[in-house]
Amino acid sequence: MGAIFSLGLLLYYAAALRAPAGHSRELAKLLWLVYFALGLSATVIGVTDVLRPAFPPNYAAALFLTLCVLIGISGFLSFRTGTLMAVVTSTRGQGLIEGILIGTQLYAIAFFLPFALTSLTGDANENRLNLASKMELLGSFGIFNTLAGAASQLFGASLVMAFMRMAHPGSGGRVCVRAALLVLASLSYVVYILAYVGRDGVVYWMMTAAAVFIVFRRHLPAPLRARIVAFGALSGAVMLLPFIAITVARFADSDLGTGWSILEYFGQQINTFSDYASIDRPMTLGVANFPMFVGAACSAVGLDCENWDVIKELVFEQYLTQGKEPWLFGTYVSDFIGDFGFVGALILLALFALLCHRVSRGRQGGGPSTLARLLLALFLFLVPYWGVFYFRFSIINGYIVVNLAFILFVWLLQGLWPHKTAKGSGLHLSAQVSDTRRRSQAERAVFDAWPRT
Repeated sequence: MGAIFSLGLLLYYAAALRAPAGHSRELAKLLWLVYFALGLSATVIGVTDVLRPAFPPNYAAALFLTLCVLIGISGFLSFRTGTLMAVVTSTRGQGLIEGILIGTQLYAIAFFLPFALTSLTGDANENRLNLASKMELLGSFGIFNTLAGAASQLFGASLVMAFMRMAHPGSGGRVCVRAALLVLASLSYVVYILAYVGRDGVVYWMMTAAAVFIVFRRHLPAPLRARIVAFGALSGAVMLLPFIAITVARFADSDLGTGWSILEYFGQQINTFSDYASIDRPMTLGVANFPMFVGAACSAVGLDCENWDVIKELVFEQYLTQGKEPWLFGTYVSDFIGDFGFVGALILLALFALLCHRVSRGRQGGGPSTLARLLLALFLFLVPYWGVFYFRFSIINGYIVVNLAFILFVWLLQGLWPHKTAKGSGLHLSAQVSDTRRRSQAERAVFDAWPRT
């Protein structure tokens, strides 16, 4: 099944991602690469015959998963980086936005760091099994815990603002200090997840940082790119230490050993998807993955809907009686199917891809040209990007609400913030954008006139 999935991705790459010179589809290509790596991992698992699905392979399910993944990738084909300099040089209220992110996320680091250190002290797996008491302790801090948790979930915005600072034509020492503070503040998410004895913060921070770097890479000077890569490699090595500690502790008793367990951790999704398609899955109608929104909708129409905590045990029992654990990774596509069935999930994913296309395309078809639109495009990208494991934004949907509220705040702030005068950098920006447009048109004319063979 992994081979079928990988072959489908290769055919899609040949048909849709081998763009002519001058076209950039960074996000779509990155998304393709992540899922292609998933396919290769699943293929290795299938060849070794060490890890097998619980039921006979469901090839129709593998084809359906491939189709849904390709729909998700297609939503970002229209993302272009050519207009990013307009965002970099004309963002209004940038200092205020950065100040809010730095201040709140440094507070989050200070709040969660003691809990993260205790989580890594002693047996990490034992601490993980005692997570309920840790959650109760953190919850006892009330609004202080809530604010710290909300701030840490804006780490992606901090990374975007940091790279905007570094990509600015006039970046200097003071600008680089602000960029460094933003990167430091973004680590609040890592500390936040470590406080709950989780490794996901390390994985998702590294994935997000790589995506933001790829988006801004063409607008960074070559020496700066080299320094960023070096710093990223060093930071990643340091963050992998707690990741490895928790991983080794978790899989220490596994019959397969840590190495095979990690391979299964990333490559099991296709087999798991096949197994889930072979049983009678109860539809939860959004309660499992969108509980906050379902609850709000029920309250709005006066219905008393049961929440996930009430029906979770019953749903899990239906999986287990059919011989399949309900908590294994099956990608975000599998989670949507659990909520809405195959047809419902396909419709939802198609509508989501259309939304991603519209946001990524921008008003003039050239890509995001405002900070709010750029933040929204990158936020939407995280759904399938992080979703290579599962739908990360479920549980209480706090990540969705916090990020959308912040993007709305940025949009309103920039709408109310005074425009720069013609004497300032606004005139320079207009000249720069006009010059870029002229060069782009000239390059396109040369490309169109070039003989095809």
